[in-house]
Amino acid sequence: MGSPARKAKIHAQQKRRPRRSKRAEVERILARVGTIERIAGGFDENDRNRLELLQISREFLGDLGPVPVSVAASLLGVSEPTVRAWARRGLLVYSDGPGSGLDAGRLHEVITLARDLRAAGHHRDLLNKVWHRLMDDAVLRNDDLRVSLEQMRRGEGIPTDADELARELGLDE
Repeated sequence: MGSPARKAKIHAQQKRRPRRSKRAEVERILARVGTIERIAGGFDENDRNRLELLQISREFLGDLGPVPVSVAASLLGVSEPTVRAWARRGLLVYSDGPGSGLDAGRLHEVITLARDLRAAGHHRDLLNKVWHRLMDDAVLRNDDLRVSLEQMRRGEGIPTDADELARELGLDE
């Protein structure tokens, strides 16, 4: 039998292997999802093919399962404590509570936004920038707001003067 040091080294190597293979699996799936989403982006918003492609990408992410914090940190280019801090703040989401691994769908969203922000020259304060972008996207997905914005673009809105409206409602007194 080998020495305790050799056994510890072998054990450590075996322990690392699944992480590397998990990282490779996550990278491969995220690349596929990115390609599918890019192709889907070429279709009109309500096109059946677009919707089907986006459903397939969500299924890929769901099949991936929880992503270890160490893998997420590596993919995001930040430290593990940073990933945990982002999860505490709600930017990243644990699949089944802290320590269970991160939700692959949300991680994909954050990786994509962080990559886009870095490409635009934003390297500092990524947490807040990604958070604000996610919140903006959530607001823009609101159906009422989307319909209202479309009406405004078509000139169907009714211009209002806040002071005039207050007078009409008897609020100026």
